[in-house]
Amino acid sequence: MKRINTVVLCKPLGTLFAMAFLACSPASAQEAGKRLFLNNCAECHQRDGKGIANIYPALAGSEVVRGSGVDVALVLLIGRGEMPSFAGAISHEDMASIINYVRNAWGNSGEAISAETIAELQ
Repeated sequence: MKRINTVVLCKPLGTLFAMAFLACSPASAQEAGKRLFLNNCAECHQRDGKGIANIYPALAGSEVVRGSGVDVALVLLIGRGEMPSFAGAISHEDMASIINYVRNAWGNSGEAISAETIAELQ
């Protein structure tokens, strides 16, 4: 038992809090992702994920969004077209929250991506 406690205490606190947050309340995690999306992405992609025709792409029903979470993470890390890179501007944890929200909002369905996976891409 003591060994387990030692291993847990050695993990970075942010990772522990994120794991506890996601494990205890998926709805709260989705709400956090929604809040981050609204604060960082909705101005261009719109609150409903439909974007602005011929200017900013829709995320609702997007093949990229519904494909691999890694592809979405790379867009956030590198940027694409008019979209700037968010590397260094928001944390990997926040990126994961946003991606997981977008991949499961507006009729999209996708597996979760972790902050650790995003960090490995950078």
